[in-house]
Amino acid sequence: MKEKAGVALVKTKPHRLKWKNNLEFLLSLIGYSVGLGNIWRFPYLCALNGGAVFLIPYAIFMFVLAFPLSFLELSIGQFSGKSTYDVWDICPAFRGLGVAMVVVTGIVCLYYTTILAWILYYLFHSFMSPLPWTTCDNWWNTDTCFIHQYRTNNFTNTDGNHTNNFTDSLNKTNGLVQYAKNHSSLMDKNISLVHVNISTIGLTAPEEFWNYNVLRMSTGLDDVGSMQWQLVVALIVSWIIIFLCIIKGVKSAGKVVYLTAVAPYIIITIILIRAATLPGAIDGIKFYIIPDFSKLANPQMWAQALMQIFYSTGMGWGGFITMSSYNKFDNNVMRDTIIFCIVGEGTSFYAGFVVFSVLGFMSHQTGLGVAEIIRTGPGLAFIAYPEALGQLPIPQLWAVLFFLMLAFAALDSMFVNVEVCVTAITDSIPQSTPKLRLMITAATCFLMLLVSLIFTSQAGIYIYQLVDWYMSAVTVFLITVLETIIIGWIYGADRYFDDMEMMLGKRPLVLFKILWKFVNPFILSVILVFTLVKYQLPTYGDYVYPPYASAIGWSIALISAVPIPIWMIREFITRKGPLLQRIKSSFQPNEKWGPAKDYKLAMQSDSKEIQNMKS
Repeated sequence: MKEKAGVALVKTKPHRLKWKNNLEFLLSLIGYSVGLGNIWRFPYLCALNGGAVFLIPYAIFMFVLAFPLSFLELSIGQFSGKSTYDVWDICPAFRGLGVAMVVVTGIVCLYYTTILAWILYYLFHSFMSPLPWTTCDNWWNTDTCFIHQYRTNNFTNTDGNHTNNFTDSLNKTNGLVQYAKNHSSLMDKNISLVHVNISTIGLTAPEEFWNYNVLRMSTGLDDVGSMQWQLVVALIVSWIIIFLCIIKGVKSAGKVVYLTAVAPYIIITIILIRAATLPGAIDGIKFYIIPDFSKLANPQMWAQALMQIFYSTGMGWGGFITMSSYNKFDNNVMRDTIIFCIVGEGTSFYAGFVVFSVLGFMSHQTGLGVAEIIRTGPGLAFIAYPEALGQLPIPQLWAVLFFLMLAFAALDSMFVNVEVCVTAITDSIPQSTPKLRLMITAATCFLMLLVSLIFTSQAGIYIYQLVDWYMSAVTVFLITVLETIIIGWIYGADRYFDDMEMMLGKRPLVLFKILWKFVNPFILSVILVFTLVKYQLPTYGDYVYPPYASAIGWSIALISAVPIPIWMIREFITRKGPLLQRIKSSFQPNEKWGPAKDYKLAMQSDSKEIQNMKS
C-alpha cells in the first residue's frame, strides 16, 4: 500500500506545475518569440537589405545559431525542471548567469509594458470617429500640422478647406515656435515644441498625435517633466491584465495563450486580405520581396541578419529555460524546437506582406516612394500604420484590429518575461505554496508597475530609447557565450548527450556538439566584440543625446552582467577546503543537478515496486 500510495503521490503532487498539454507549451513558446520586433523590425531590415535576399543570411544564422541555442536552453530547462537560477547547479561557479537572466528580463519588463500601455491608449482611441490622429483640428495640433491626401506632395492644411503645395508649406514653418508662444494652453498642458526641427515643413497629423498627445514630449533627457495621467492609467491597466493572465502560473497562462497566440495570426490574415486589395499594394510587396543579390556582398547585411535572428528568438533571456521547466520530462523538445523556429521566424516574413501592402497603398496615396514612408520601431506602429488605416473605409474597424493584434503580441511576451522573474523567486523558497506564489506574483507586478512609471514622464520616450538601446548590448551575448562554453566544454557535450538520451530516448546529432563547442562560441564572441567596438549613442528623430547619456547607458548594460563575477567569487568563498579545490569543485555539477525531481521520484517508486514484487 505504501508503494502504491507513493506512485499516486508522484502523479497528483508533482514537484512543480506542469503544462496541461504540449499545445499550451508550444503556443506559449511561439507567442513569446513572436513579438513586436517581428512586426516592425524584421520587414524594415528585409526591405533595407535587398528584399528577399535578406532571407539567405537570416536562414543560415537560424540554422547555425538560433536553432542549436534554442534547443540547448529548452532541453536543459526540461531535463532539470528548474528555473533560470537553479538550473546552474550544472556548473555552480556560473550561478550568476541565472541572476543575470532575471535582471535582464526584469528590466525588459519595465519598458516593454510601456509599449503595451501605448498600444492600449491607441486601442481606446480607435473606437472614436473620426480617428483623432487623422485630423488637424484637435487641441494638441499646431498650425503646421498637415494630412497626406493626394498622389503629389500636397497636403491638407489645418483648417481642412484647401490644399497647399510643398513650396507654399515652407513659408508656414517659421510660425511653429511663435504658435507655441501664442497658445499658452498648449504650454500649460506641458507640451514642449522647442525640440521640433522647424527647418522641416511640419508634422503630419499622426506624428502630432504621437508626439503631443500620447507622449507629450519634453525637450530631452534632462527635462523629465511630469507623469502623464493618460499613460499612467494605461500602464496600470496593462499590469492588471498581465497579473490576471499569470495569476496561477502556467495553469492560467496556458489557457490565455489559446487567444493571445492564435488571435494575431487571424488578425494579420484579415488585414492582409484587405491590404492586398488596396491600390498600390503590389508596389509595396515588390519593394519587400524582389531580391537585390548585390547586397549579399555587404557585411552590414550579414551583421543585421545575425542581430535580428538573435533578438527575435529570445535566446539568453531565461524564457526558454523557464517555460520548458514546466514540461513533462519525456516531452519531445527537439520536435518543439523545430516547430518553434519554423513558425516563429516564418511569422516575421508573413507579417512583412501586411506591412508593405499598406506602405504600398500609402505610397500610392501620397506620391511618396515606399522607401520614404517606411519606418521601424514605434514609428511604424504608431505613426505610419495608423495613418494608412485612417485612409481605409470604416477606419475604426481596421484600427481596432491592428492594435488588438499588437496588444496580443505584446502580452504573450510579457507573460513569459514576468514568469521568469516569479519562477526564479518561488523556486528559491522551500515548500512554496500556491498562496505564496500568488503573493509573489502580485508583489512582483506591483513593484514593476511603480518603477515603470518613469516611462510615463514627458522624457519617457528618451529614457525608453536609451534603456532599450543598451539593455541587451552586453549581457545577453555574454550569457549565451558562457552557456555554450559550459555545456560544450566544462560539463562536456558527450556528458550532456547522455542526459539527452535519458530524456529523449536517443542522442542528438553530432552536429550539435560541433555547433556548441566551436561555431556558436565563435559567432557570439564576434558579436560581443563587434558590439563593444561599434556601439554608439541612440538617436530619436532630431534629438541628440547628451554625452552623459552614454555613461548611463553602459551602467544599464553592465548592471545585469555584474552578478556573473559576483556569484562566482561568492561560490569560491563559501565552499570548504583549499582555494584550488574550491575553485575546481565549483565548476563541477553539485548534488542537486540531475533529471527533474518528479522523474527521479517516479524512478524510485518504480524501483521500490519492483523490489516489493520480487520479495
